[in-house]
Amino acid sequence: MPAPADVEKGKRLYQSHCLKCHLKDGVGQAPIPVNIKLPDYIPAMPLDETSHAWHHSDEQLQQRILEGIPNHMPAFKSVLKPEQASHLVSYLKSLWSRRIIEQCQGPKHMSCMEH
Repeated sequence: MPAPADVEKGKRLYQSHCLKCHLKDGVGQAPIPVNIKLPDYIPAMPLDETSHAWHHSDEQLQQRILEGIPNHMPAFKSVLKPEQASHLVSYLKSLWSRRIIEQCQGPKHMSCMEH
């Protein structure tokens, strides 16, 4: 489980850099109906455990934060240090259950889905 101090640091960073798109508690943006969706627009995905963020390792999540996702999420490497990306991941993990973190996160998610 993430350290409380790291979660608190990550929460403050989330509120400053992520909240606008990923919304309160990481619920993400609602899908947009195809008939009104803008071309190439992808809503911000949930970061709580309702989506697949927990399928990725801490390192992969940190890399996504720093490097961004082309045409989807900006890179934050010019704004955040790697340690801050780690704090953000700690905050995200605070939104997940103990079971997800200990038994399912990262490559373990394939075996977790079988149970």
